[in-house]
Amino acid sequence: MYGRRARAVSFRFRERSRIAARKGDAIPAATALQRIGRAAARYFLPSRCLACEINPVEEVFRGGVCSACWRAIPEPATSACAVCGEPLAAEGAERCGRCLIHPPSFRSLRAAAPYRGSARSILLAFKFRGADYLGPRLAQVVVGRLAREETLSASEVTAVPATARAVRRRGYHPAELLAEAVAKELGLSFSPRRLRKIRETSRQSALALEHRRSNVEGAFRAEGPSPETVLLIDDVATSAWTARECARALVAAGAGQVDVWCFARASRDDFDRDEKPSDSG
Repeated sequence: MYGRRARAVSFRFRERSRIAARKGDAIPAATALQRIGRAAARYFLPSRCLACEINPVEEVFRGGVCSACWRAIPEPATSACAVCGEPLAAEGAERCGRCLIHPPSFRSLRAAAPYRGSARSILLAFKFRGADYLGPRLAQVVVGRLAREETLSASEVTAVPATARAVRRRGYHPAELLAEAVAKELGLSFSPRRLRKIRETSRQSALALEHRRSNVEGAFRAEGPSPETVLLIDDVATSAWTARECARALVAAGAGQVDVWCFARASRDDFDRDEKPSDSG
């Protein structure tokens, strides 16, 4: 069946090329190959953008998301807590109330985008619609927006671990896929088992913000002595209590500095419990 389809696509393109040649509109070889690829992709894998569900995905191997949605990923908030990245409404404030009252073990938490617009749609596809192949492209966005000289000195990259239940349900762990791709982009060592979740927890996204701290408290353990500097990766942060607990476990195991990167940061304004944006938070 596929052989007949391929021959049909090729025949149609050759006929169009002959007509164009007779009219004097020669098609460059590179353009011809691009058109053949796009025609074949539309014929065999008809696809609309996973984010907007409107535009076709014209570029093969761009991860099922149209170029317009990748370009539309919003920029991080300009006024945010210097420690955890929580957007701040007060002018001139440097830290949020949570970080003032409960300073975290990590040095900083930064996100490439707020949890809204196309960033939200792409992330939901990555986490809940089986689009695990989006990991490398998301990592390019994260590194492109967050990489700084001081972060490149990290000894290794690791991920916020998932519950065994969550991995069984999805068949993959989004934060780990993102962390592995970020490590590759940065040329750093990736340690997928540095952190382990030692007890099951409720889904953070199903809990009110005031119950998230107790849900994850003491739920993580670092395996072996931690290196001096660690870059911890999660796909999305909301209350940041999961990142706090992971960082505390890494510091307890010997890490001197932990930085946290996320693809998205969900503030109280962005967060809608019914949408379940994250298993962490």
